[in-house]
Amino acid sequence: MWTPPINLNAVCHSARMERFRIKNLSRSVYSRLSPGNFSHPKRRLMAKQVSGSAQGRTVFSIRVIPAIVILFMLLLTTGCGKPEVEMPATPPPPSVTVIPASRIEVIETVEGVGQTQATEEVEIRARVEGFLAERKFLEGSDVDAGALLFVIEQASYQIQVKRVEAELAKAKAEQTRARSDLTRIRKLRERRVASQSALDEAVASEQKATADVLARKAELSQAELDLSYTTIRAPFDGRTGRSEYSIGDLVDRESAPLTTLVALDPIYVYWRVSEQIPLAYRRRLHVLMQDGKPMIKVTPRLKFTDGSFYEHEGRVDFLDNRVDPATGTQKVRAVFPNPDKILLPGQYVSVVIEVGDATAQLVIPQAAVQQDRDGYYVLVIDSDNRVALRRVTLGARQGVDWIVEDGVLEGEQVIVQGSQKVRPGVVVAPVFKEPERSAAE
Repeated sequence: MWTPPINLNAVCHSARMERFRIKNLSRSVYSRLSPGNFSHPKRRLMAKQVSGSAQGRTVFSIRVIPAIVILFMLLLTTGCGKPEVEMPATPPPPSVTVIPASRIEVIETVEGVGQTQATEEVEIRARVEGFLAERKFLEGSDVDAGALLFVIEQASYQIQVKRVEAELAKAKAEQTRARSDLTRIRKLRERRVASQSALDEAVASEQKATADVLARKAELSQAELDLSYTTIRAPFDGRTGRSEYSIGDLVDRESAPLTTLVALDPIYVYWRVSEQIPLAYRRRLHVLMQDGKPMIKVTPRLKFTDGSFYEHEGRVDFLDNRVDPATGTQKVRAVFPNPDKILLPGQYVSVVIEVGDATAQLVIPQAAVQQDRDGYYVLVIDSDNRVALRRVTLGARQGVDWIVEDGVLEGEQVIVQGSQKVRPGVVVAPVFKEPERSAAE
C-alpha cells in the first residue's frame, strides 16, 4: 500500500501554534489562581466553599495539568526547524549484457601445438679444397634446382685434368705398342722362330699397358669430378640462408656449411597427440568399415598466434609406429601446400584437426560459464528480466564458445557481463547483444 510522505514543516508549524495557545491559556489560569484575585467577594465565597483537602487537590490539578500539556508540546516540537529529510529513492535495477544461446554448424575438432619443418633441407658444403672465388646468389633468395651458388678457384683442378689426360694418352700409346709386339711375336711363335718365353713376356706387357690405360681413365674421372666440385649448385628448388664465408676464404671438406637450402613448398607440420586419439579413431573406423559406411574425413588446418587460420588445408601423411613411453603420445605429420612461402621451417602453429562433417550444436559464450564446487553453471534471464541459475553440461570448446549438451535451451538469454552484480531472483535491466562468431565458424 502506498503511504503519502509526511510534511514535517507543516507538523512543526501546527505544533508551534498550539504551544503558543496553551502558553497563553496557562498564564490566564495562573493569574486567576493568584492570591490577589481572591479579594473579590464572589471569588472569596467560592474559595471558602471548598474544604481543606478538596481545595488542596483542586489547586494541585489546576497547577499540574498545564505543566504536563506544555511538556508534551515541547517534546512534540523537538527537532522542529530542522530541514526536511528526503526519503531515499529506490535504486534502478542493475544492468547486465546478455547473449542468446544459439545453434551453429560445428565440426568435431582436436587441437594441438605443432612445428613446421621443411620437406627438404640441406647444408651446402665444399667438397674440394680451394679459395672461394664467386658467390652467385642473394642471401635469403629463392633459387631453382641446378642454380649456381658458389665457385671455388678452378685453375689447379683444370691443370690436374690436363695432366691426367696426358698420362692417359701416354698409356694408350704404350698399350698400342704392346699389342703390336704381341701380334708379331705370336706369328713368330707359330713359325717356331720366337721362344715361348718371348711370347709370355709380350702378353704380360700388353696386359700391363691395358691396365695402365684403365688407371689413367680412373684418374681422369677423379680429376674431372674434383673440377666439377668447384662449382656448387642447388640440389632442389628452395630458399637459401646466410652465407657463412666471404669471397677469398679458404674452404675444404672440413669447413662449416657455406649456406643452407630449404624447400618451402610443400612444408611439413609435426605435432604430438595423446595415444587415446588414434585409438578412438581406429575404433570408429573399424565400425564404419563393418557397416559399409565411408571413411571419416580428417582435415588438418593451421591457426596462427593471432587467431587467424591458414587458407590451405593439409593432409595427414604420417603417424609414428610407436608411442613415446615417457609422454604417452604419438608423433603425427601433415603436409601443407605453401605456394606463397608464408610458412617457414621452425614456426610454431596450432594444429586444428577437423573430424567428420559439420553438425548443428547449441553453443553459449565462454564468458557466460561459471564454476563452483557443484560444477558449471550459467545465469539466464526470463521474460520478466528476472535472473535464474542453470546447471549446464558442457561439451568441447568451439572458438570463443562452448558447446552445451544440457541445461540451456536455444534462444535463452545468458548473462555474459555483469554477473557479479546480480543473484538469482533479482530483476535486471538487460542489454541485448548478438553472438560474435570467428571467421572459422
